[in-house]
Amino acid sequence: MIGPTPEQQGRATYALGDVVDTRPGGKAITIGKAYRREPYFEELARREATGISEDDLRCLRFYRNAFEAAQRSPVRSVLNRDSGSGQGEGPMLATLMSASDHTYLERGVGAIVSTLRAVALDDKSYAQVAMDRWGSREQRWIINGEHRVKIVPKSGKHAGVVREEFLQAVGRLTVCALPYIRTG
Repeated sequence: MIGPTPEQQGRATYALGDVVDTRPGGKAITIGKAYRREPYFEELARREATGISEDDLRCLRFYRNAFEAAQRSPVRSVLNRDSGSGQGEGPMLATLMSASDHTYLERGVGAIVSTLRAVALDDKSYAQVAMDRWGSREQRWIINGEHRVKIVPKSGKHAGVVREEFLQAVGRLTVCALPYIRTG
């Protein structure tokens, strides 16, 4: 088994977990193990005073799972008849339902959905979103005679604006998604 490269580990957290295939009827079969990238919002939730509650975290997971399920190819899943998959039933309907759930949740978030997508789905930090939106600058300093350069947002306030937008979007997402999670 090959793990993530040092460059990948520097950008994100990876966890070793089981790969499970779910068959029609709810039967789950463990295929093996794989490294999976941990969503950035999981890291944010572990930090102190981030403003992300347990309900918010559950709703973010639900939102991300709905997005990932909606990204599956309905044509491929239905037409792929190798090794018993894609019997022309189920996968396409599940994909369409996930796409519907995902669209409903994004409508509930409103105009700041782009910030929610960037952090929750694309795993970008607040600073990365701020740099994408408003641009960046080089920050230079000298430590022990060595010159260092770091790319940062143009203003120190921009990352804070993105953080506030994200927390507001998470609050709206929780209002929309929590009834789905509690009722099953």
